Amino acid sequence: MKEIYFHICAIPLFTMILIVCYSRKMTKGNANRLFLAMTVLSLISTVADLIMVILSYQLPLTDAERLLDEVLGYVYLSLHNLTNVVILLFLLSLTRMTSLIQKKRIKFVISLPYVLIVAFLIQNIFTHTIFSVTSEAGYARGVLMPMIYIMAALYGIGGLGYCIYSKRFLAKNKWVSLLCMYLLSYFAVAVQFFKPKLLLEMFCNGLGIMGVMLSVMRPEERMDSMVGMESWKSYREDLRNILRSGEQVAIVVIRLPNSREILSFLGEHKYNDYVSEIGNALRALPWNHPNHVELYFERPGTIYLIVDKDEKEMESIGDRLYAELGIRLQEYAANGVRFEPQVCLIRCPDDLKKAEDIISLGHMFYTFDSGRENTFQAKELVSSRVFAIRSHMEEILKRAIQEQNIVMHYQPIYDVRTGCFHSAEALARIVDPEFGLISPGIFIPASEELGLIVHIGDEVLEQVFRFISEHDLEALGLEYIEINLSVAQCMQSVLPEKIRHLQQKYNVDPRHVNLEITETTFENISEVVMENVHELIRMGYTFALDDYGIGYSSIQRVNHFPLKLIKIDKSMLDEVSSRNGRMILEHTVHMMRSIEKQLVVEGAETRVAVDLLKKMDCDYIQGYYFSRPLPAEDFVRFLEEHK
Repeated sequence: MKEIYFHICAIPLFTMILIVCYSRKMTKGNANRLFLAMTVLSLISTVADLIMVILSYQLPLTDAERLLDEVLGYVYLSLHNLTNVVILLFLLSLTRMTSLIQKKRIKFVISLPYVLIVAFLIQNIFTHTIFSVTSEAGYARGVLMPMIYIMAALYGIGGLGYCIYSKRFLAKNKWVSLLCMYLLSYFAVAVQFFKPKLLLEMFCNGLGIMGVMLSVMRPEERMDSMVGMESWKSYREDLRNILRSGEQVAIVVIRLPNSREILSFLGEHKYNDYVSEIGNALRALPWNHPNHVELYFERPGTIYLIVDKDEKEMESIGDRLYAELGIRLQEYAANGVRFEPQVCLIRCPDDLKKAEDIISLGHMFYTFDSGRENTFQAKELVSSRVFAIRSHMEEILKRAIQEQNIVMHYQPIYDVRTGCFHSAEALARIVDPEFGLISPGIFIPASEELGLIVHIGDEVLEQVFRFISEHDLEALGLEYIEINLSVAQCMQSVLPEKIRHLQQKYNVDPRHVNLEITETTFENISEVVMENVHELIRMGYTFALDDYGIGYSSIQRVNHFPLKLIKIDKSMLDEVSSRNGRMILEHTVHMMRSIEKQLVVEGAETRVAVDLLKKMDCDYIQGYYFSRPLPAEDFVRFLEEHK
């Protein structure tokens, strides 16, 4: 009499796994589908084997029972052994080695054992050498049953070997879980082979699959369940595995440039529905291999597709997306939501071979001028100097800090009343030994993102204080040098102490330094920032608000904050050619004058702009009309020549 207790326990175990998978939307993506297939096959196999055993409890069997028992025997052996194939494919999918399956030789090797199993089962219909079912004895193994075990063992050995090999592709906990699944399952197979009455195999198989679900197929890690796509973290992991495996794929990056506005307009719940609808529409496109299309989502609004490289018409992917998704999103369009995707096609590894470069391009491709509206081809972008700089930005910044490749340039500021240069702004540049001069427009945002902005800021403070100590500013006609402070610097409680140390080290009069903070700092001001500002003012330093006009600072907040200068951003001056733009600038100047703030207008590049600003009664003007930012020696020479 066979012990069925483990079989009875295995059925709710597999059922619970399926319920969890569907409730957590683990149904999309190749790995998820294979995991579900593996679970379903195991569940059906268990039910079939359990019914066979129960029927055998009451011998002799009727003809109907004997026929049912025999059919269930074929179902069990065919599906249970098919599970071994699916498990191997699941492993390959997890490590993005599915490209192996496309090779005929690999297909043959993977398929052959199962084809032989099917062949043995077919011949069993006539010979009953694998198993037999009789009315008197019920189910009984035949002399060739060990051949089925041998074929299954081949999958076990191959899968276990690949599982060990894949250790370098997977996180330790995931790898251990997969290894345990294999060891547990095949330990149970060995036990059941020698003790056929102990039906342990399917229960152990269920425990192994449960462990994989809990530690490997964790939807909270892999899925963004709100939009029904895999997460940004999963994209990075899969991308690295693809590059390790050598698989050739096409990566389509779809950026929604107005995603923040759409989120604000629709609200989070409807925005998730909107993105989910885009995902469904992408899956519905006529792909050659729809089961091989993986979708990932990076908030607030970037979708990544990984598809087979042999997909046709990939060059026109942008036009196809705009046309076909536009139809699916008509309901949103009617409510004012514009679908204007920016699309970049990356053929991997032909265009780029490093995961960091692919990720970097996916984040910045839209900053390039493609010449083809909103469609970009990676092969046309990767050869540019800008991409080379941005893709090596972390390396460049660390080298700049370690090797002191940061140099200061100074741009003079013109005093309208005296007709002389009154002060100057210190502006950082990086002169890299490999990439040459790099502007702050490129390296400042990168240093903020990489957490290196404080190191850059410290070097800037050091160099400017040194410059002031080495030159007689009054003899040069300057009252002070303006130094930009980043948000991160302002939030450091040690900032006043750092500046006090430099002041003492270089014997600098605080009146010769004016510290600039941006509107971003001003809008997100914290208690620490306020304490730093007030402490530095007590030490004798003054403050300017930089880039006024590009944020949301109100005139009331500006009035109550201890600012000496307000610097009007270049963007406001650029609009003076229009009537409204000129009126806005005039009223801004008038308001600042009325609350007794000194005013600097940035970005003056022509004589016309300078004359206009003089008529508006601005205090100071800064821009290329007078001078570009100059290296320290050239700057001093310039001032001496223009006294």
